[in-house]
Amino acid sequence: MPRQRKALTDVLIVGAGPAGLSAALWLRDFGLSCLLLERERQPGGQLHQIHAPIPNYLTAYGWDGARFAGVALDDARVASLEILVGEPVRRIVVERAARRGGAPVLRVDRGRERLRARALILATGLRRRVLGVPGEEELAGRGVSHSANRDRMRWAERPVAVVGGGTAAVEDAILCAEVGCDVLLLHHSARFRARNDFLERARAHPKIRIVTNAQVRAIVGKERVQAVRFRERGARRDEEARVDAVYVRIGWEPETDVARGIVRLDGAGFVRVKPGGQTSATGIYAAGDVCSPRSPSIAGAVGQGAAVAWEIARAMGRLPAGR
Repeated sequence: MPRQRKALTDVLIVGAGPAGLSAALWLRDFGLSCLLLERERQPGGQLHQIHAPIPNYLTAYGWDGARFAGVALDDARVASLEILVGEPVRRIVVERAARRGGAPVLRVDRGRERLRARALILATGLRRRVLGVPGEEELAGRGVSHSANRDRMRWAERPVAVVGGGTAAVEDAILCAEVGCDVLLLHHSARFRARNDFLERARAHPKIRIVTNAQVRAIVGKERVQAVRFRERGARRDEEARVDAVYVRIGWEPETDVARGIVRLDGAGFVRVKPGGQTSATGIYAAGDVCSPRSPSIAGAVGQGAAVAWEIARAMGRLPAGR
């Protein structure tokens, strides 16, 4: 049987990245109880995916994501924030709707545990898009990578493929070429989303071959990556290129599977919010990249986490309604 918690928590926060941690600190300051739920074993969210120096966050200029996450988690420990890790949220249920201006009772099922609260914050962030082709999952960490900043020296002076057409993909192609790799840059379209200066550098680099209108069909290998198989639009058969690594850099998508049918999403799956982070469901809020398709950032996530906490504090009578 699922373990029951007797106490009704004021706020449950799904996701312990910058948005969730920021919201929790502010809620603590307002005297509200909260519990952070993180599916990974280590809190910090997408900070753990940042391997390049951070160029645009005050007080953390030049840090990488791991250092930023370490400092943030030190703050969380000092503040005695309660974080449950290692289990995904399976379901969100509105057990009792709000009546006469009161708060609803929301239930979150996580593993064998059922948690209840008067408000919920979705701070689940983004996840990497995947190709969904044979070999991608099986060879993860054995030639399939998501970061040239982290892994380029591992395959220096060896043939590699980079898949994608955004700035991250083109930058990875340049980084790999700079350490002597022969780079095959595969993009499914003829149009790139990358910054023009990066694209010009890639097109001019003698060690980068760009193939557009190319669909990746498989990543080939047994114990490690040995080749990438792709087909250009209009071609009758696949082409197979020998490579030792494949960098998959096809962007991000919102982590909103658990919210479908509970709150309103846009066409790309991002949570729609009103000013202050309120979603279409009473008592459920969102903060951070999961509701920021136009401007995802660490700074935005931290600020939105704070704004949502203020909104909840008002709704729960901890602040004057007009403040």
